[in-house]
Amino acid sequence: MMLDIAQMPDRIANKIRGLQWIGDDVGKSKSHVLLFEEMVLKIEKISRNSAQEIELLGWLDGKLPVPKIIEAQAQNGYSFVLMSKLPGEMVCTGSSLQNMEETVKALASGLKMLWQIDIADCPCRFTVAEKLLEAKYDVENDLVDTSDFEPETLSSQGFAGVMDLYNYLERNRPKEDLVFCHGDFTFPNILVSGNMITGLIDWGNGGVADRWQDISLCYRALSKKYAKYGLYSEKQYSKYKALFFGELGIEPDEEKVRYYNLLDEFF
Repeated sequence: MMLDIAQMPDRIANKIRGLQWIGDDVGKSKSHVLLFEEMVLKIEKISRNSAQEIELLGWLDGKLPVPKIIEAQAQNGYSFVLMSKLPGEMVCTGSSLQNMEETVKALASGLKMLWQIDIADCPCRFTVAEKLLEAKYDVENDLVDTSDFEPETLSSQGFAGVMDLYNYLERNRPKEDLVFCHGDFTFPNILVSGNMITGLIDWGNGGVADRWQDISLCYRALSKKYAKYGLYSEKQYSKYKALFFGELGIEPDEEKVRYYNLLDEFF
């Protein structure tokens, strides 16, 4: 994307004028992310998620390794958020994928870090009931984008359409174990150094939710590196899966994993 300072809010423009930057196109986010030496600028259309990310980052300051907001402004229907740049590398890049044992331990430690946050005064909620309400609205108003759906979701082996998928999710609501969740705990949103979490980014879906919301998406990312991309063998995958759930201290629940991965198709 072209960087047009003149089209940006004044307080943002004044802080980045003359600085070198590169674009970050990792992940599926519809936002534009510009990386400076010590800052990150996120530009996206104003939405509930963009507003909640700003609110949640303020609430999380001092609780978790998240970016500090330097400036946040809205202009012409867009949200501009200038944040501090966190150390570490994304789990989906660099040496992280070459050292999966350390990475898996980091992923588990990151989840446990989230679950320690007191949710009593958390400003954002993404329970199943709330997510299904949003999904229903999108289905009824033909707003569901199926281009990012997994190929098998809408298929002869899956669901006949988005309403069929919604009805399945409505009928099969799981019992929830509410904790603080990231909401999109996938490899591009997790920064690590070795087996240590150094940063968590992209908080538009963060808040109170079932712990399996984050477990499921993280486990799906782990399994995709084996099944879809062939980055490690079946034997290694089985080892990493056992290590992941062993570090979490819980047994795998394939039914919940499938449910939350299907629910995520709407988001």
